[in-house]
Amino acid sequence: MSTRSLAVHYGKKAKKLEYRHKKIVDDFHRSRWREGDWTDDSDQMILIMRSLVDCGGKVDPVDFAKKFKTWIKSGFSEVGDLSGLGIGLTTMNVTSRPDFLIDPHEVARYVWDEQDRNIASNGAVMRTSIVGIHMFWSLDDVTKNARDFAKTTHHDPRCQASTVAVSVAIATMLQGKHMDKHGKFIVKDIIQDAYEYASTCLETDTEKKDLMFYLTCDDIEDLKLDEAKKIGYIYKSMGTGFWALKQDDFRKTITKIVMQ
Repeated sequence: MSTRSLAVHYGKKAKKLEYRHKKIVDDFHRSRWREGDWTDDSDQMILIMRSLVDCGGKVDPVDFAKKFKTWIKSGFSEVGDLSGLGIGLTTMNVTSRPDFLIDPHEVARYVWDEQDRNIASNGAVMRTSIVGIHMFWSLDDVTKNARDFAKTTHHDPRCQASTVAVSVAIATMLQGKHMDKHGKFIVKDIIQDAYEYASTCLETDTEKKDLMFYLTCDDIEDLKLDEAKKIGYIYKSMGTGFWALKQDDFRKTITKIVMQ
């Protein structure tokens, strides 16, 4: 939904949005979910959790791929799902290939090559937060795990960098690093750690400069979250998360993001 559409439907209520809102826009996209339901972002994070548990804490791309295919077909029957919802074009393109269950990393790389190495959608970063919790004491392990889960569906280096940045930031906070004498996080130092690990996924100075722009953006409007044909760009999602990390009022921050 564009910023203009949001203003029309929710503008007068924007300062007091509620979990169960009084009137949900009943369009094709929103009507696929029950009111208050979570989306595929959380579903896929749960798939990562289940894979880590079943594999003894090890990242197994093939196991994750198998769980992914099952979820696409039937969702989570425990909560009444009939199938997985909200699957993006890149993810669907990769998971529908015959060899996905054999070598998901290679299939994702092939699809990326097939699309002129220019597909960087947000499907990998949206599910990655749990990776920052698992093995949070080792940023090297967090980085490797984030990349391995990302490459299961999204090979583009920007996708890998984004998942690393988010996961490392979470792990860094869990370690209790970069706190001032009042017990508050020094966000700029967390971002610097995230950048140092995430930038190892990239090759050129231009690519690294672009990453830093989105990590350090102070004005959410500069992210252009409703930009035509680019709303799914990976750095927009990642940049929004790091913009939110710099804010000090959760409700106002979430509302500001929603209204973009």
